[in-house]
Amino acid sequence: MRFQAVSVVAAASLASAITPAGFQPASQNTLVVQYGNQVVTSGQVLARNATQVQPTIGTTQRLPGTYAVVMVDLDIPTDAPPRTNTLLHWLQTGLTSSQQPTRSGTNGTGLFLLQNTQQAAPLSEYIGPNPPARAPLSHRYTFILVDHSNITAQGLQALTAATQERIGFNAQSVLSAAGLGPQTVLAGNFFNVTNPGPLAGTGPNGTLPNGTTPNGSSGSGTSVPAGAVAGAGVGLGAVLAAVLASVLAGVL
Repeated sequence: MRFQAVSVVAAASLASAITPAGFQPASQNTLVVQYGNQVVTSGQVLARNATQVQPTIGTTQRLPGTYAVVMVDLDIPTDAPPRTNTLLHWLQTGLTSSQQPTRSGTNGTGLFLLQNTQQAAPLSEYIGPNPPARAPLSHRYTFILVDHSNITAQGLQALTAATQERIGFNAQSVLSAAGLGPQTVLAGNFFNVTNPGPLAGTGPNGTLPNGTTPNGSSGSGTSVPAGAVAGAGVGLGAVLAAVLASVLAGVL
């Protein structure tokens, strides 16, 4: 089925690029992303505090099949600026379109919600944006919607394995390894969250003289323990969430 995207808001419908320039796999179709009452317009700047709770996502047409949403930060600081890294913020499989549209956005446009009706555990639990006081201060958070209706057992295993390391996540390579080609990417969106600055510390790239960020983590060397990510996926509660937030505070 060909997806004909119609944006929830007029400004989004005028945008020629839904995903950021240069990002692959790209999409020209709008994935509706909504935080509370705020519908995301491609490329707009959102406040950090407005994006800490997992958003509602959907499409303006009902889609058959089963889908995954992938959210990646494209602007993780490194110790070799202006080079940047990536970080996986969210990967949820098993999403299906609601049977009936709901009302969304200020103009009341109908929206078919993408719902996790089978209560599938996320492959990577949602982490809210939190750009550090390191260059670049502005981060692009990019979403893609992937049709995985025909994924094989081996493909799902490859997708699951790829989420064990959030830092350095390459969406195109991961999907390809899972047997999900560019034709399975049906929609996308992105927004920016900016740290107001100033850059922290006096060392290069906003680090302290000893090469660490103010919270003690060091540049691109920060990583997320695989066990913590896997545990978060099965819901270990507030203690694990606090540990995960502490580990990621220097890179998001």
